[in-house]
Amino acid sequence: MVNLAKPDSLYNNGMKILCFSNHLKQKENVGWHRVGENISYYENSYKREVVGANGVQKYSRNFYTFTFTRTFTSDNDE
Repeated sequence: MVNLAKPDSLYNNGMKILCFSNHLKQKENVGWHRVGENISYYENSYKREVVGANGVQKYSRNFYTFTFTRTFTSDNDE
């Protein structure tokens, strides 16, 4: 995912993505749970320019990228 605006994220401190699996809910009564590997949130090279009402650029900031790997364990899960 790109074009995020926050300069930092809890994902940089070990938080994982939230997932719900119908298969796990039926089989093990597990609802929403945290998953994911190789989670990273970082500044990328895309710029966002903030322009004032007079059309003059006020400042420029970078966007941020969020990446992760998710391995699905059940076929045809939702």
